[in-house]
This record gives sequence, structure tokens and C-alpha cells, in this order.
Amino acid sequence: MNSARPRLGFAARLAIVGCAGLLVGGVAAIPFSGGASTKSITVATSFPATTAVMAVPTSVGTTTSVGPATSVGPTASVGPTTVLATTIAAPTSTDDGAAPVTVSSVPQVDAKAYLVIDTATGKQLAASNADEQHPVGSIIKLLNAYVVMQAGDADKLVTVPPNVQIDPMESVIWLRPGERLARSVLLRAMLIVSANDAARTLAVDVGGSQDAFVVQMNSAAVTLGLTNTVAVNSVGLDAAGAHSSASDVAKLAITLMQDPTFRATVARPSAKLHGHTYPSTNDLLRTYRGATGVKTGHTTDAGYCVVGSAMRNGRSLVVVVLGASSNKARDASATALLDWGFAQP
Repeated sequence: MNSARPRLGFAARLAIVGCAGLLVGGVAAIPFSGGASTKSITVATSFPATTAVMAVPTSVGTTTSVGPATSVGPTASVGPTTVLATTIAAPTSTDDGAAPVTVSSVPQVDAKAYLVIDTATGKQLAASNADEQHPVGSIIKLLNAYVVMQAGDADKLVTVPPNVQIDPMESVIWLRPGERLARSVLLRAMLIVSANDAARTLAVDVGGSQDAFVVQMNSAAVTLGLTNTVAVNSVGLDAAGAHSSASDVAKLAITLMQDPTFRATVARPSAKLHGHTYPSTNDLLRTYRGATGVKTGHTTDAGYCVVGSAMRNGRSLVVVVLGASSNKARDASATALLDWGFAQP
């Protein structure tokens, strides 16, 4: 199950220090470097007719704080849904003609599946069972976030449903039924502390119901080309038929990381809520030099999972580890794979 979180209060605005708000009017795609080579990650984007781009933090590593409640006025209307398609190339030879890296040279790790990608070229540096279907736990909340961001209206005040499920055995922020919070607040709570009650509230807000929102999540998976991904609920709890793959998780994370405000959010190592500081569920942000995001997942069926990103010397890598046997093993596996990846030419 998702780990329990301490009880805490929640104001009507979760503001990243130095940030006026969260861009959720559409994922602003930023082409990756590396040219138009077939090895590169390509992103086709159709932007909304009107999208309000709010201030974006220029630094990472500081805590996210909760400010006082403020009223929010009308927001600009959002045009057609942004559509992104991301393609990750299969392993191939290096540009200088050298043979591709073999799996035998990759460190042995505790994982049912893993993947390491150089985001500048889209090349898979290492992969094991990358297209195999596995439960991924709360990592599916990245698909939840994608749908919410496509819906726009960052400052819309959302009323927490009277019957919202709040299970102390899960990661929750103890939302109070009937309270009103900005959509951006709930999104940050879901991404930083993996709050299931925030995820469920967003699902009802955007989809009208949990089931209708799951339909939207699966439609988004099809749009994004996530051929091994099926959501059964909005939070990633174990359920028959729920699965994704290391390749799909990497593709989704890379797509979302193109948005500067999403990047700033998932890079935060902690969130400060009503005077209390709560760590991000992503341990790599505190333990791995150069870590920049993105999301963890853990359930009984999924084991311990993470999609992580890091940058060193201008080079950016994404690693996915699925099905590790413990939190420690998950972090150690991701660390070993990232270290190995940065050592490759």
C-alpha cells in the first residue's frame, strides 16, 4: 500500500516559493536537443488557443510552502486540448560507429524491469524488460497529472467532495470535505507528497466522477502512444488489469518534464505545509547529486518503483526502476543505473 502520511492542515493556496502559480493550461512542449535524428525524442504539439503562462521558479531545491488563503478571480478560457506525441528510439549504435552498449556491462540491480535513457538523443542506454507490463503504483499519478494539466484553469477553486476517500494507510494530506482549494494546490500535493485524497479530488473535479476520469486517463494514454498502459483508478492502487511498462513510464515522464513548472514542482525535495515540512516521496532528490525529479510508486503488487531524472555536466538522463524489493533497493538500483549511464560516452 502507499505509505501513510502525517495529518496536516491545508490552505487554499500551495505556492512554490517565488512562483505565482502553476501552469496547467497545457503542457508546453520543449523540443529536446539532438536535432532531427531518428534517435531523438520527437514531440508534436498543438497548443491551446489561449493559455495563461504563470511565473515559473528559476531555482530548485527549496521547499514548497503554503501561503494564506486568497480569493481567485475568473481565469482565461482554454482552447483545444494540447496533444503531445513522444517517441523514444530503440537502442542503437553510437554516433561514432561504436557498438551499442550490451546488457552484460550494466550493473546488476534489484528490479523486474528497468530503463535508462539519454534525453538529448532519445537513445536507450540500458534496458531490461522495458516493454513488459507491470503494476507501477503511484507512478500512474503522472497520467492523472497530464489529464489535469490539459484541463487548464490552474486557479479554479475545487470543492473537496463530501465522500472523498481518505485512508490513513495511504499517502494522504487529510483534505477536509467541503473545503475549497485551488486546482494547482491539489496538483502539487499529488506530485510532491503523492497524496491520494488530492488525486481523487482532482479526478472528480476534472472528470465528474472517478470512473469518468479513468476513461480520460486511458484516452490520454492512447494519445501519448503508451501502448502498455492501462489505468483502473486515479491513484495507482492495485487493481486487476492496471499496468504500465518502463518504456511507457519514461515516455510519459519525459513528456511532462518538458513543462517548466512541472519540472520545478517535481524537483522540490519537500513541501512546507502550515509550518510543517514534509519530504517528497522521491528520495533521490535528497540523495543523488544532480537529481531533478520525478515520481515514485509503491503497492503490494507493484513493489517499489521510481522514475527518476538527473542532470550532470549538461547531460540529462531518465531512469525507470520497476518492481524492486524494498525502498532501499529501489533507490540503490536507480542510483547505480544513473551512475553507470553518466559514465557512458
